[in-house]
Amino acid sequence: MNAALHDPTQMLRRHLVARGHDRLAAGRPRPTCTQVRKTFAAYYGDLPAVLAANPLKARQTGGGQTAGCRYENWLFESHPGWEVNATLFLPADRPPPYLPVVVSVGHSGKQFASYQRPCQYFARAGLAALVFDPPGMAGEKQPGNDHFCDGVRCHLTGDTSSRYFVGDALRAMDFLGARPDIEARHGFTLTGVSGGGNTSVFAALLDERATLIAPSCCLTRQGRLVLDLCYSSCPETLMPGRFRDGLDDGDLLRALAPRPVLLMAGEDDEVFRLADTAEIARETAAHYAAAGVAGNFEFFADTGGHAYSLRQARRLVEFIHRHRRPDLTPALPVTDDAAFPLLAPEALACRPRPTANMLTLTRERAANLARTHRPPTPELIRTLIGLDSSAGKPAPAKRTEPLRTWFHDWQEFLLETDPGITVPLTVAGTGTGNPALWHFDDAGRLRLMHRGGPLTAMIGHLDRQGPRAALITADLRGWGETAMAPHPYESVSWGGTDRFAAYVGTALGDAPAAARIRDAWRLAEAFPPAPRTVLSACGAAGPVALHLAALLPGRFAAVVLRDAPASYQALLGTDSFSWPHDLILPGVLRHYDLAELARVAGCPVHWLNPLDGARRPAEAPGSRHGVDDNAHIALVRELLYG
Repeated sequence: MNAALHDPTQMLRRHLVARGHDRLAAGRPRPTCTQVRKTFAAYYGDLPAVLAANPLKARQTGGGQTAGCRYENWLFESHPGWEVNATLFLPADRPPPYLPVVVSVGHSGKQFASYQRPCQYFARAGLAALVFDPPGMAGEKQPGNDHFCDGVRCHLTGDTSSRYFVGDALRAMDFLGARPDIEARHGFTLTGVSGGGNTSVFAALLDERATLIAPSCCLTRQGRLVLDLCYSSCPETLMPGRFRDGLDDGDLLRALAPRPVLLMAGEDDEVFRLADTAEIARETAAHYAAAGVAGNFEFFADTGGHAYSLRQARRLVEFIHRHRRPDLTPALPVTDDAAFPLLAPEALACRPRPTANMLTLTRERAANLARTHRPPTPELIRTLIGLDSSAGKPAPAKRTEPLRTWFHDWQEFLLETDPGITVPLTVAGTGTGNPALWHFDDAGRLRLMHRGGPLTAMIGHLDRQGPRAALITADLRGWGETAMAPHPYESVSWGGTDRFAAYVGTALGDAPAAARIRDAWRLAEAFPPAPRTVLSACGAAGPVALHLAALLPGRFAAVVLRDAPASYQALLGTDSFSWPHDLILPGVLRHYDLAELARVAGCPVHWLNPLDGARRPAEAPGSRHGVDDNAHIALVRELLYG
């Protein structure tokens, strides 16, 4: 038997991967194109209404000429206050109107070769090409727009960060469509490389004005890249529920039919491997052929790597002319990089205002939602975390025999909380009639036992004459003994086991933050809290403890939180975000925050050293700051023994 199958450090990853493959399995009936478009649109909620209600406020900020084309720099708004920094490349020697191409930038900036050179090529071939930076990365829109830290915080309000990438592409079509020199009656071509290619496909699924789509180096088998290879993808491509709904990249491509699609890939792409993209291409080609529009899909395997080359630009121009202007056979520019000198970044700078960004807009949405909050009920919490309270009572499996040490009987158990998920726990018994301490800690269930740590003093482990309490402490999935071992693809700066767990779990509609609350609930089913039980939690386990107390109101004598988040809102209150990403509970701020959970717990809640999103001191109801181990011990002992 493969020992890795029983390795607790692989348990959570194995669980997520298996569930992901189940939902994406080729053997499952594939969603229809109509179902894909409808499901995909639901991920973006009120995005169309937000964009429609906001004026463009377009203004030119500069421009100039380069070899064979001219360019204009523009700012216009997508979301309120959010400025899109766009550069429009136009032919230098041809009269309008021009067919439009919208070029979405990936994890980069519009000043780099994969964007400048194709746009110059399009303009010299007689097209109008509008290119703009994405939120964050290497362009002008970095503050508050980190793809990962700010992207995952969008989940708190139940949103996908993709709304900010796609919103810019939709507004780019609005901008171009309002210009008299643009021939928009045939619609718009959307293209881009890597994340920009994803934006092109996503925007086209939402808007029929995108009549020709050409993604490059971005589409693959999600089961291969994200699940098997554990590549640290971005929150904007793994929107909440995408895997749950079984939407693979091939499903998205097929849903674009019968619109013309040119799928491009690089033979040496180190991330989106050619064999996987080619497989999707074959399936999509068969779908287009079955629909009677075989000529509307084409696959081009470029000789390069993860980049948008001039060869790809030429292939797209040929594709556009074949489908939009078959009467024209113009002489196309050469595909020689030296013939397309790069403009200096300063020449393309638009200087958008940084005051509105992904983070500020999420804060605003959270503040608006807070006005609608109601006291959370156990039923609401169960729905949010996917808790099926009708499941049978779990039976803990004995891991060790009881061991008498000083004045407690120590025993280890394993508790299966979900299929394939086993939670290790330690029980230190004292006999009947004594109070009990329950403890959760994201750094490990026995961290505060080390070398006579605070937990030993709290339960009176060495006190012959003094009062004693029982202890139950568990490593909820992904913590302590079950902390996920890293994968090679997570060694990059944007990687991390917490990010893999957060993004994949959220795409499955079952984020780790929700699953850990269910783990705690199952523990309470297996070991019902006795009278005078104090619930204690440290760090990221704080929200889990509060949820458990709210699910079982009045069952705990008190809740003590140390170094825990002061609130979900506080996670949005800082520019930097220092918590593990799997702390995020998607959609929670649509309903309640931590203080509202505390109010329905039916017992006192003590906040010791509450922290904000950057793990700096923050305020919570009745919070106490500067609490050390001695003060922590004294409080818990007072709550346990009176």
